[in-house]
Amino acid sequence: MTKRFGLALLATGAIVIASAIGATSHGVAQDRSGAGVLKLAEAAQTERKKAAAPRSVAPKTVTSPRVTTGTPRVTSTPKQLGTQKTITTRRVVTPKQTITPKVVTPKVTTPKVTTPKVVTPKTTTPKTTIPNTAASKTTSPTRLGLRTIGASSTGRATIRGQNYTVWRGTHRVRHNGRWATLAAITTLGIIVFGGADYYPYAYISATGPYCEGTTDDGCVLKWEQVQTLEGPWVYECVAYCPWQ
Repeated sequence: MTKRFGLALLATGAIVIASAIGATSHGVAQDRSGAGVLKLAEAAQTERKKAAAPRSVAPKTVTSPRVTTGTPRVTSTPKQLGTQKTITTRRVVTPKQTITPKVVTPKVTTPKVTTPKVVTPKTTTPKTTIPNTAASKTTSPTRLGLRTIGASSTGRATIRGQNYTVWRGTHRVRHNGRWATLAAITTLGIIVFGGADYYPYAYISATGPYCEGTTDDGCVLKWEQVQTLEGPWVYECVAYCPWQ
């Protein structure tokens, strides 16, 4: 097919050349050349028709597949290499830490208010002197009764013109070279005098010969044994009064 196409191109070229020559040649030469060129053109047209004609292709004979009689060949099953383990990678997303801005509170300084100190002027009062006037000095005996001594306390009283110490609370005395604590006055018993009850009221510092009779308050003095907290009994002057 390539050769035919080349011949067609060659014939076309010859026609073109002949046309150019024929345009410049004289009449006789034109007649002679024209016959030759016409033959060449016919030959080229014949070649083009042959080239354009379809090519007949003989059908391909298909051979029937070969049938094999007998036991079919068992194809070996491919060996499984095992189940592929799927590894899932979990991406841990760390939360972004939020930084709280530090709030700085401005320090407020309260101005110190100083109160002025007020100085009060000192007023001096003139001292008044009272003239000493001579007066007659009157002396009167002061008698202190047992009622002036409070409960659980110590005081002094005048009994028949003598001053004595009176104890209504705790009282300690010397006994055999040691100190002994007398029992509480309220632990002593009641006595009967003149048909009336007399209650223990106080310890008196009077000794035996002077611890007798009655007082100006109407109490009775009695010299008797009194138990001490340490154990032994000692003699002491006790005033019994009609009141408690």
